[in-house]
Parts: sequence; structure tokens; C-alpha cells
Amino acid sequence: MLSDVITSGALPIIRLTEVFRQAAQSRIITNAHRINQGGIPDLGPPGTESDFYLVSVEQPEVAVQRIIELVKTRIPRRFGLDPIRDIQVLCPMNRGGVGARSLNIELQAALNPADDRKIERFGWTFAPGDKVMQIENDYDKDVYNGDVGYIDAVDSDAGELIVSLRRPFSDLWIRRT
Repeated sequence: MLSDVITSGALPIIRLTEVFRQAAQSRIITNAHRINQGGIPDLGPPGTESDFYLVSVEQPEVAVQRIIELVKTRIPRRFGLDPIRDIQVLCPMNRGGVGARSLNIELQAALNPADDRKIERFGWTFAPGDKVMQIENDYDKDVYNGDVGYIDAVDSDAGELIVSLRRPFSDLWIRRT
């Protein structure tokens, strides 16, 4: 339907064409352009300074272990990144062995295993140092869908977390209970 609206010319359409987050010759960018033009991305082996890698895995269990290895060890070693603060894993679904729910549990166990300072709610464990994302707007608390932060402290008696949130596309940090 959206394609029909765009091609109809009935509404003004704006296309974003300027790249701000990657270099113009980034393989991420060149492959995105190929996809937008109806082409197939270049999935060949990357050069020595690439930012686009294809890791092909058949079984979900192997994929989970490969993702953990990439996030915990290989990417931080290769690019000098912090596995919790600098790497974000995106997946297209919540359920299943390689869905967001399962990956969150596995990555938390690998990157920030909970000690005694934790809260368990709704089937999730929250501990200091965990990366969190707000997934609903809460106007009263001034937090919005997509805000990413880190758990600073846990008050298990009160059942509360203290989280520092970073506003997307900004250097503004806010602290919320």
C-alpha cells in the first residue's frame, strides 16, 4: 500500500539520501543502496577494513553461540569496542531460538551475569550493568520508546531499578527510577 501511495504522487515524498553514520564507501552503505535499487547485496568475503560481514549458519543453536562469540570476543577485539555499550544486536523477531527474548537471556549470561544484586520480574532478570531499552512511551516519566540505557542500581526491597538513559541521536543522559 505504501508503495502505491508513493508512486501515485498524491502526497509529497521526501527521500533521505545523505549518510551521516557511516563512510560513503562503507559496505553497509553500498549494500543498502544495492538493495534500494532492487539489486542483491555483495555477500563476498570482506576486505581487511570492512564493516559488513555475512556469517552463514544453518542451525539456530549454532547461530546463538556464534552471535555470543561475535559480540563478546571477535567484534570487540577487531574494532576496540565495549561489548555492552558499543554493540547492539538486532533481530527480526521476539520468539524462537534466535529471537530477541532468547538472545537477551543468552547475551546477559555471557556479558553481565547477575550476582545477588538483581530483580526478577515478568520472567526477566535485571541487574546492575545491564543494557536496557524502553519499549513504550511513558510521558509521566519522560521516557520514550527506543531510549537505551544501563541499570545503575537495583533496590530489591523496593523492587526498583535506577537506570541512566541516553536519548537517541543526542549526548543527553537522564536518570530515572
